[in-house]
Formats: sequence, C-alpha cells, structure tokens
Amino acid sequence: MTDFHVLTREALLDEIGRAWAELNDVLDKLTPEQMSGPTDANGWRVQDHLSHMGAWHNWARLRMQGRPTWEGLGITEADVSSGDTDTANAAIRARHAAKTPAEARAFLTETYDLLVAHVAGLDDTTLARPFRALGPNEPPDRVIPPVSHIVYESTAGHYNEHLGWLRSYEF
Repeated sequence: MTDFHVLTREALLDEIGRAWAELNDVLDKLTPEQMSGPTDANGWRVQDHLSHMGAWHNWARLRMQGRPTWEGLGITEADVSSGDTDTANAAIRARHAAKTPAEARAFLTETYDLLVAHVAGLDDTTLARPFRALGPNEPPDRVIPPVSHIVYESTAGHYNEHLGWLRSYEF
C-alpha cells in the first residue's frame, strides 16, 4: 500500500508554513549573484529552483480548479503529453530562464500565497478526496492520492527536496 500524506487543513497549513519558513531562511542568506551564478550538478541555478517550485504551486492550485496540467505549469500541452516529468521540468526551466533572481523569488512567493489562500478555503473533507490529476481516462485500479497529499508534495515535500540541492551549492 502506498503511504499518503492525509492531513487536516490545519495540519497541512502548519506543515507548509514550517517548510516555507525553512526555505526562506536559506534563501534570505543568498545574494543575487549566488542565486544566478553557480549551478548544481544538473546545471540549475538557485533561481531555476525557485521558478520550478512556483510552477508546481500553480499546477496544484489550478488542477484543483479543474484546469489542465500544462496550463498549471505554464508550458505547452506538448511538453506534458509524454508524461515525462523531466521534459516538463526542462520546459518550465526554459520558460523562466530570463527571470532575474528577484523575479524568480517574487514568482515563488506569489504562487505560494495563491496556493495557501486556496488551501485555506478548503475543508477537511475536500482535502481527503482523491486528486484526479490525470483526468477521467485513468484505469479504475489506479490509486489516486488525496488532495492533501498532492498539496503537501507540491509545497512542504517539494521545499524539503530542493533544500537538499540548495544546500549543496558551493558559494
């Protein structure tokens, strides 16, 4: 059986807030030059990570509103049609490559605020419902995680994942 984050609204917002504070503590210590200069082993700058996380915030919020995956990520339908997350992430990175560090951080913060406001308006019953991210043609035996799990993984879980990479930079 798959383990999912099934959280109440209050617990989910607490987890998101804690991880957001930790992420911002790391980001507040970086200069614009550190955000735009060195790259990690995959060639990503810090600002690329910020735009990437912001795009996934939008994905979670807009998918909860019934909008298509590609629209939520801000990329083309062709970029997501293969189902390959690396292809989608490369398209996200390319779309935001010209942003300055300040613009990337502002995008991350704006999308965070929008997602958290949306989640704050949901009740616990809604957060426990299956998140139908792939649409109506999913196989009937597919295990669909609850909304709270998708939101957690698009926020706190995602921040924790990227914090590992951000802490690996050598400035």
